[in-house]
Amino acid sequence: MYWHNFLVCSLVIISVSAKNELYSGSKIYNVKLTSPKQQETLSHLKKDDVDFLRYPSFKHNITGRALVPAAQVDWFEEQLNSFGIPVDIQVHDVQEYLMRKDHSQSESSRSFAFDGYYRYEQILSYLNTVQEQNSNVEVIEYGKTAQNRPLVYAKITNDDTNAKPVIIIEAGIIPREWITIPAAINAINKLLEVENAKLLNAFDWIVIPVLNPDGYEYTHTDLRYWTKTLTTSSHLQSVCPGANINRNFDIDWLVSGSSSSPCSPIYSGIEPFSEIESQMVKNLLEEYGDRVRMFLSLQNNGPFITYPWQFDKAATGAFRLHHFLGRDMAKSIGSEYVTGVGSVTTDERISGTSSDFAQRSGVLYSFNINLKQDENDDVLVPESEIPRAIEEAWRAISVAADSIIS
Repeated sequence: MYWHNFLVCSLVIISVSAKNELYSGSKIYNVKLTSPKQQETLSHLKKDDVDFLRYPSFKHNITGRALVPAAQVDWFEEQLNSFGIPVDIQVHDVQEYLMRKDHSQSESSRSFAFDGYYRYEQILSYLNTVQEQNSNVEVIEYGKTAQNRPLVYAKITNDDTNAKPVIIIEAGIIPREWITIPAAINAINKLLEVENAKLLNAFDWIVIPVLNPDGYEYTHTDLRYWTKTLTTSSHLQSVCPGANINRNFDIDWLVSGSSSSPCSPIYSGIEPFSEIESQMVKNLLEEYGDRVRMFLSLQNNGPFITYPWQFDKAATGAFRLHHFLGRDMAKSIGSEYVTGVGSVTTDERISGTSSDFAQRSGVLYSFNINLKQDENDDVLVPESEIPRAIEEAWRAISVAADSIIS
């Protein structure tokens, strides 16, 4: 397996010249489970180079989607057959499919609006414009990424100098989940509207609109389904760069739903907090300490509103508080959204996540707002669906904040 991954990743870095060329011959499979026993055997479908775009769930009748490289197609189909899972190919050639679905914007394309996806430089420019036009917004640079991009967050507050409770929102922790980024930027805009003044009066807000700038740019320029940063600190260095930030936090690190292989999309990094992006979240939690009342991670593997723990199939001592508030958040979005403990609701234990770390750090409320994927295209949420998705995210955010005020 090691040498297979090494060769695959060598091809990624050395040979790829055309956009998404690595995906030539790769397939995306629908994974439809028909029994609890199949759910229990799901681990047998996992390898370091098999990438689940959506985890299947028998309990919630959710069809999973697995991106399988050409070299693993035969193995994957054999595994499906051995467990009685139908072989159902959604996409026969991922590179050709992505050529048809390409929504990437050039650096100099249209002005910013919530009807498209934008490059990181455009997002930074827009945030700076918002800052210039609103004294309640401060865009703060924490540091530079591995590729020397500014890593920033926005602080939104009013003129009150008292130390108020803080709500932290992160987006883009998994860079291929583009829809989370306009959802976070929309939240900044909503907080500046007069009708939401009470939310600004009650809280200081920290919004990280793009937690993984390098990975996000890479999904525009090279590999659309990229999940990691672009650091070169592992033993494979630039051959297999990056770590998955949502596996890089120091909670149950590298135990479940993660990998020690630098070539894996769920690689946890060389050590906890090896990435500047996870360090920033940790430092914000430390800086604001017990003022942080809520931590919200915007993701795109829903429809779920989940709360800790994700690493363990157990709830925290704040289970009742989480569940009732999460239920209200889900109701505000739509009846199809499911609320529950992360590992139980998604049937997937994952170590090293940001929301679990926030909870362990003492934050009372910690949620993943897992926006619904596109029925046919998973994380490739069409531009026409952006207004709906970001409004759903805002409803969940505002309901949560309102509830704490009450």
